[in-house]
Amino acid sequence: MKSFRAALALRMALGVLALLVAAGLGSVLALRGILYRQLDGTLLHLAEVEAQAGAAASGPDFQFHEGVLLAAREGPSVELIRYAQLWTLQGQPLVRSGNLSADLELPGEALVEAGGGRVARATQTWRGRKIRSVVYPLELVGAAHQVHLLQVAAPTEPLRQTLTRFSALVAALVVAGTVGAGALGMRLASVALRPTGEITAQAEAISAGTLSERITAHADVEEFTRLVTVLNGMLDRLDRAFQVQRHFTADASHELRAPLTVLKGDIDVALKRERSAAEYRETLVRCREEVERLARLASDLLVLARSDASLPLEHVAELDLLALVRRVVGRFESAAGSRGVRLTVTGPETTVSGDERLLERVVGNLVDNAVKHCRAGGEVRVELAQNREAEITVSDEGPGVSPEHVQYLFVRFFRGDPARQRAEGSGLGLAIAKAGAEVHGGRLEFLGNRAGGGGAVFRLNLPLVAYPTERPDYLD
Repeated sequence: MKSFRAALALRMALGVLALLVAAGLGSVLALRGILYRQLDGTLLHLAEVEAQAGAAASGPDFQFHEGVLLAAREGPSVELIRYAQLWTLQGQPLVRSGNLSADLELPGEALVEAGGGRVARATQTWRGRKIRSVVYPLELVGAAHQVHLLQVAAPTEPLRQTLTRFSALVAALVVAGTVGAGALGMRLASVALRPTGEITAQAEAISAGTLSERITAHADVEEFTRLVTVLNGMLDRLDRAFQVQRHFTADASHELRAPLTVLKGDIDVALKRERSAAEYRETLVRCREEVERLARLASDLLVLARSDASLPLEHVAELDLLALVRRVVGRFESAAGSRGVRLTVTGPETTVSGDERLLERVVGNLVDNAVKHCRAGGEVRVELAQNREAEITVSDEGPGVSPEHVQYLFVRFFRGDPARQRAEGSGLGLAIAKAGAEVHGGRLEFLGNRAGGGGAVFRLNLPLVAYPTERPDYLD
């Protein structure tokens, strides 16, 4: 597993390493340039002094100042020696300083450049040693020396030693800086991650039984406010989900327990003594009713579970919504007719895409709810319309919905009238209708009670199937 601390420390160390290497390399090159410019300046100054001093002499009569710099030396200070030699324009040696036991070498490029009346500089190897030379044309100081060149040279070993020591110092600083940057990166990462550790500790302490608690660590720090807010928002959603799950589980258990209790009671009673075939048949009929109720409840719970899990629709096809609505309404003609309730369907043909069985369930729950609550002799109207969506409006002529019950209409297992018999339903009809609408990308809304009093109005919206407004060219 990757470590953020190690990654941050490594990045900081590499960044500092690159910076120090660049700075160190620049410093070494700058120092090298400075040292060579200083050496060239010293040699040029010495050449000018010697040229001025020997300006009155000519040719072999030229005399050098055999002083401190041009003295022959032995021992560790030998590298401080400066050498001087007089040359003709043709590169023939004339006079050399007393500290030279053999002639210097005059580079060809320097000979040509100095012969043109310009001061030349060159680095060369002489007798196994690197030397730096300045070649000075003596015509600059007098006509007597128009055919002479003065070469002043010095060993470069002191410069290289200085650069070597400086480079070693820079390398040591680079290593120390890199190690220090890595250690500092680890320290900074630990300090920077400490708040996340405290936030994580608080989050880990929250369990299923303490979801009401919230994270407070570093909530007032700008950099962590969003993280804490997101985590607390997630805890809010989890808390609500757990509460809904608890209520749903409790209500589902209660709803399942009732028919199971009836089944067990009927079977126990039937087994207490011998009974006639008619009595057994009556018991089996009651048991069948309870089993059917259990099957309906299990189916309802499955629909809601699939909706909660956001599972995709299994069977999707283009559907004639008007035909589907008429088919569903036809199933309630008998139940409505027994109470004198009229069912009417109006609207244009409309095409939607969806799961036919689930949409029949959604529309059926709305019509069933309207028929049950409509007054005897009243009317249930199902109206289709097309705007930007397909709309199905279901209204009845019942007592309507009490204001205190509106917020609970789509809550699972909610029954508005406590006096209603349990056999009338499980309280899942509208919840399933809403879930079915949403899984199709639509919505189900309670529009309120009808104007003039009495009757609830629900509207189901579903996306239309989009068709091109013009015929494509390739179909012509």
